[in-house]
Amino acid sequence: MARLFTPGALARLATPERPPWNERLRPVDDADPRDPFQRDRDRIIHARAFQALQHKTQVYLIHEGDFYRTRLTHTLEVAQIGRTLARLLGLREPLVEAIALGHDVGHTPFGHAGEAALDAALRQAGDPQGWDSNQHSLRVLDELELMYPDGPGLNLTFATRQGVARHATPFDVPVPDFDPYPQPTLEAQVVNLADVIAYAGHDLQDALEAGLLEPDQLRSEPRLEPWQACWDRAEAELVEAGTFRDWPARERHRLLARRARRHLIDRLLLEAAEASVARAQAAGVTTFEAAIHHREPLVTLPEALGQKVRALVDFLFQHVYQHPLVVRQNEKERWILTQLFDRLLANPRLMPEPHYRRWEAASEPERPRQIAYFLASLTDRGALDLHAELFDPRARAMGHHLH
Repeated sequence: MARLFTPGALARLATPERPPWNERLRPVDDADPRDPFQRDRDRIIHARAFQALQHKTQVYLIHEGDFYRTRLTHTLEVAQIGRTLARLLGLREPLVEAIALGHDVGHTPFGHAGEAALDAALRQAGDPQGWDSNQHSLRVLDELELMYPDGPGLNLTFATRQGVARHATPFDVPVPDFDPYPQPTLEAQVVNLADVIAYAGHDLQDALEAGLLEPDQLRSEPRLEPWQACWDRAEAELVEAGTFRDWPARERHRLLARRARRHLIDRLLLEAAEASVARAQAAGVTTFEAAIHHREPLVTLPEALGQKVRALVDFLFQHVYQHPLVVRQNEKERWILTQLFDRLLANPRLMPEPHYRRWEAASEPERPRQIAYFLASLTDRGALDLHAELFDPRARAMGHHLH
């Protein structure tokens, strides 16, 4: 299919390396040879909160299987997809990567079940704001990470911080009133779309490999045309190769799921690149300033394909995220975090010393939130071990892996 865009066509809309976009919360030594967004990316990679993502749930509990996505592998896939789209459009890849790597560092253990548990616990404790992982990701990057002697946080550029603050997907709500611009940078818009593309593909693949879904179930759903077309293409590849006909059905389906996901990503990225360039051209947007003041995002899928992807995400909500196995797992996870919150609320001295000091320095209304911050910092394993330590008389009081 002929491409309707020139690679790099939106390069004039890329985020400039000038104020306020390259400014940090505190001045830094500018002798560093890296550009400011590369520095952001590197700071995030070495952050403790980023490293903890390897032991945090995406959809399935990590100990349920070795090859399901974790929050870290999801984050890496968002970064890879985002970099590819940025390259196609001519945008700043280091900025896209920095935003992608930082966008989930505030997530709780146990995925969205953990978020729901902390949200309910905070409201029960009298905090009407509840829990928002988007806001907490920004808080982790700005305040809670400890890496530099001159102050808290990672001291990132405004452009990276804006991309994290204004991350928007069906799961994520932007931080209100973060900045005065109608739209975030195009690099931030790339990450918003890359996040949806990543989980739409890998959650379907994981569900097929876990046996929560069967291939025939997907093929019988008229709403899932993009996935069906990619599955058919994968099957044609296997027939042409001719080397997999004797494989067991389960192994053949696993390979088909991986190939179908690859074709889905390719299709969505190419059509998103075309649609984004076409939208910018139709709107007459030719400068960075015009892009961030436009009435709607420019980085997007074509309308018809976007509707199909939304239908695919709706299918995931109905048939994967609400699958009885996942619902039972989520119920257990919410129960664990709720019990931990209630116990720490009754006796905050059970928290490690740095977190207890923050709790002690906070005002009375803010103290439940400090407990939530501590629990959000835990990995799945850390939360399970702390629960065993506090509620199972046979468990040893180790806590060496807790913050």
